[in-house]
Amino acid sequence: MKVRNDVVVVALVALSLGAGAAWWLGARSAPSSDGTLSSAIAQVPSASIDASRRNAIVTAAEVVGPSVVSVNVVATQVVRERSVFDDPFMDPFFRGLFPPRERLRQVQGLGSGFIVSPDGYILTNQHVVSGATEILVTLLDGRQLPAELVQADEVTDLAVLKIEATGLPTARLGDSDSLLIGEWAIAIGNPFGYLLEDRNPSVTVGVISAIGRDVRPEPGTGRGQVWSGMIQTDAAINPGNSGGPLVNAAGDVIGVNAFIFSGGSGGSIGLGFAIPINRARRVLQDVVRFGTIRRPWLGIHVESVPTTGGRPSNGARVVRVDPESPAERAGILSGDVVLETNGRPLQSAVDWEGRLLDLPSGAELTILVQREGAAFERTLVPEDDPLRRAPRIETPYGATMVVLSPTLASHLALATESGLYLEAVDPDSGFRRLGLREGDVLVALGTERLDGADDAQRLIDFLRSGQRGLLFVERDGQMGRVEVR
Repeated sequence: MKVRNDVVVVALVALSLGAGAAWWLGARSAPSSDGTLSSAIAQVPSASIDASRRNAIVTAAEVVGPSVVSVNVVATQVVRERSVFDDPFMDPFFRGLFPPRERLRQVQGLGSGFIVSPDGYILTNQHVVSGATEILVTLLDGRQLPAELVQADEVTDLAVLKIEATGLPTARLGDSDSLLIGEWAIAIGNPFGYLLEDRNPSVTVGVISAIGRDVRPEPGTGRGQVWSGMIQTDAAINPGNSGGPLVNAAGDVIGVNAFIFSGGSGGSIGLGFAIPINRARRVLQDVVRFGTIRRPWLGIHVESVPTTGGRPSNGARVVRVDPESPAERAGILSGDVVLETNGRPLQSAVDWEGRLLDLPSGAELTILVQREGAAFERTLVPEDDPLRRAPRIETPYGATMVVLSPTLASHLALATESGLYLEAVDPDSGFRRLGLREGDVLVALGTERLDGADDAQRLIDFLRSGQRGLLFVERDGQMGRVEVR
């Protein structure tokens, strides 16, 4: 009770002081006959406060705000209905071969983006536009324009859109390599945009909490993102902010808001992450210059070096080298440990993947390698990802196939070195109704191997004929069969 009494006393004293101060001010500011004294007292603090309100954060928001857009998406979603084959104790491969009934539905989504060129190029997240059949961009001036998806990249979680317009306000891109921990960070976007009819973006403020964060994707999501070198901020990022800019106090965009740790609440708890703008700039330059994202390929597959004696180990151990790759030609072997890239120490396997994402197209990479206690340097010249440069075979059944080679099979970490790789399967594809999905390898039809483009045509002709047969498929390193009927 003593504490409560003290609180009451303090509160009463405060009220008394407040009343006395109010009486004193009232007496001091009693209006003169012409009211000039009262007017002067009201105006002096007001002018001072107005001047202090226009700080760097306000200016930065005014500079970048006009370039921020809402990205409204209509997407096709596959809805799976439960069946007896959803038994968690059943082998995952066979659960895939007996899929539950699926139906398609149209869903709406909303995110943010920002204009990076006066002629209408826009940066946003890949997950904002994933599966989109229609994209509509809302500008700050109220215009709603259809957008074309120029390129989307799941690995970096970045997408480039294009709208038909000119003279648009653009965001100024900064340098994410020069960030300081503790400096101001401003997140701009359209959180909970589906609840707000106002088209003006929201602004939240925090600091750069950390840089160079490596975040592991959530297990079981099936996503291929590489969250390496991320910017961490406590500026509130909420649903709808994804794809919007993270800005510094100078008004430069330093990152693309990507995701948060919500602790199960679904809202911000002060752990937000943004993709460094230097990575986004490289993706944008590739799209504008080459029409696609050129991911550098060296043919090196790595794992983190285990800790020894309780001390964390640096570097990344080579576990596989793709045949006919730049790494093989440079003499890199399984078991080598990569310690540095271009003079920068390497921390882990995730760090290695992030360095490749940030490597400009056509740039060389010098690595410091340790082998049996000795260290040596090798300079590698990256090539285009072998999957991206492989010829595609389009089918009339809504699926895209690629003929495997030993190099491509090693690159994709497949058990078989030949077959037809299913790169893409549409939601309403006949292949999907057979239980097939992206990443499967069609190895054989009956007793005959499927090794080349002629075999792909033979498979298409067989499916058209309506005959019955067995299709042998590799999935996740296991071999199974699908009954075609």
